[in-house]
Amino acid sequence: MASEGVLATLRAGWDAIRGVEAAKAVIEGLALSAWNHARYTRDADVLVAIAPEHVDGLIDALVEAGFHPRHAPPLRTIDGQGIIQFTFQPAGTLMPFQFDILLASTDFQRESVRRAVSRPLPGQGTDVRIVQPDDLIVIKLLAGRIIDRADAAMVLRENRNEIDFKRLTGAIRAEGLTDEYRAIWVDAYPGEPVPDLG
Repeated sequence: MASEGVLATLRAGWDAIRGVEAAKAVIEGLALSAWNHARYTRDADVLVAIAPEHVDGLIDALVEAGFHPRHAPPLRTIDGQGIIQFTFQPAGTLMPFQFDILLASTDFQRESVRRAVSRPLPGQGTDVRIVQPDDLIVIKLLAGRIIDRADAAMVLRENRNEIDFKRLTGAIRAEGLTDEYRAIWVDAYPGEPVPDLG
């Protein structure tokens, strides 16, 4: 479950980059909460499809809003993923929270941002764009940790009527995740045949 501090951090960060020319969508822990799987998180993560020439403006907007880059220079690349990490301390909290910007660099990531849907923040009146559950499943499987696979299984189970299975299975094949998908299917739907992924 997301704390008030994490939600306040996301709200402040989202407001700060609202005017930046880039498509954006919430991913990771807060996206899980939006899709019926509450899990504790101390980070707010946003996937941004932004042209390279606008990255400095994105950073400047967050710094002006009171966010502090964790690294110098702020933009780092980890396993091929561009990421900018900030800390932010909302008013009335005792400690800072993390706000991570991940730069959409693949066709799958850019399409995930484009397909994102507007949903209210848990317990808040503010709407943000959140990746759809099928895209969140792929993002989680790509992350590859045990907890990410468990998250993916829960999203699959709790959002069956919301998932675009044609897109999901196409992305699973394209990303080489068929074994991982079969495993979470068994966890999500015990006793049901695993779909033929070719």
